Amino acid sequence: MSFLTKSLTAGALVVGLISISSTAVDADLSLYVANVSFDEDANLKDSGGFGLRWGKSSRIIGGETSLLIARPERDLGVDALKANATALFYEGRLMVNIPLGQINPFVGVGFGAVTITSTNVPTGTDETLKALANLQTNSAFSYGGGARYGLNDKIDLRLDVRQYIVFSVQGIAAEQVRRQVEEQTGQDIPAIPAANDGTVKYNELSIGVSFKF
Repeated sequence: MSFLTKSLTAGALVVGLISISSTAVDADLSLYVANVSFDEDANLKDSGGFGLRWGKSSRIIGGETSLLIARPERDLGVDALKANATALFYEGRLMVNIPLGQINPFVGVGFGAVTITSTNVPTGTDETLKALANLQTNSAFSYGGGARYGLNDKIDLRLDVRQYIVFSVQGIAAEQVRRQVEEQTGQDIPAIPAANDGTVKYNELSIGVSFKF
């Protein structure tokens, strides 16, 4: 089973358990725009994005599913060439809301996957950049918070700040390069030090509109 399949299954289970554990709770749908800051070790530049959230996220203990699409730029490593990849963030989240009236803060944790599409690289590109330019689907854990500002009974403005811990991006690329060098030279190459622990961190700042129905 792939990372993506496992992550989607886990996210669906989280949201499903939340949904069946309560009664008569309004559903909600959010549309939003975001700025995503990528870890430089992933060879991706900061990017704007847009997304969709749906579920029952506005109750005291709720849940939602989130999909975010961004178009980060990556360095191809030759003659300052650059190209855009597509980044897909998909996850299920557990939400805890603090009802205070018109402004309602919240916190949440999520689990899912981040997929970065592959980019064709020219001849002569550094092996590490080649590895990082391949299609990647990695499991991700996220946490964050924000606030809703009620415009009326059915519409809220929503601000979110979130950090994603993405597993295996740097580690996979580094391990691929290490094995290639071993095959080419016939020498044993030490494993990557613990400092390169196979994770990167991406940050998201978003604002959107949430509709209750």
